[in-house]
Amino acid sequence: MSIALATALASALGFYLVLGGLYGLFFISFGAARMVPAARGSGIGFRLMILPGAVLLWPVLLGRMIRGYPAPGPGRTLRRIHVRYWVFLVPMVALGIMFTLMLRPVDPVNETLPKGVILEESAS
Repeated sequence: MSIALATALASALGFYLVLGGLYGLFFISFGAARMVPAARGSGIGFRLMILPGAVLLWPVLLGRMIRGYPAPGPGRTLRRIHVRYWVFLVPMVALGIMFTLMLRPVDPVNETLPKGVILEESAS
């Protein structure tokens, strides 16, 4: 993987997490009580527990908030939603693994150190 690609991926991940952090703070302050009736009147402990999930899943929560979908009901509706997510996630994980394997360096790593780098002697 080139340094430019790694830098771009790290920047994209950082941007995603910054947006997620901003949305997560909004969500635990205002959105959770609107989306899930059981979250109304919950304390700070509960809201801090759902913050990491809100940060990572912010596109899903934002889409649900914009569309105004109610929380999924029990039974078959929830199973149908899970099947849709898994049908999407399994190929995406497989593609991610394949791209990772394709982008790894083929050339052997040079085991010599750059000039000026000195390793300390270890006492055996």
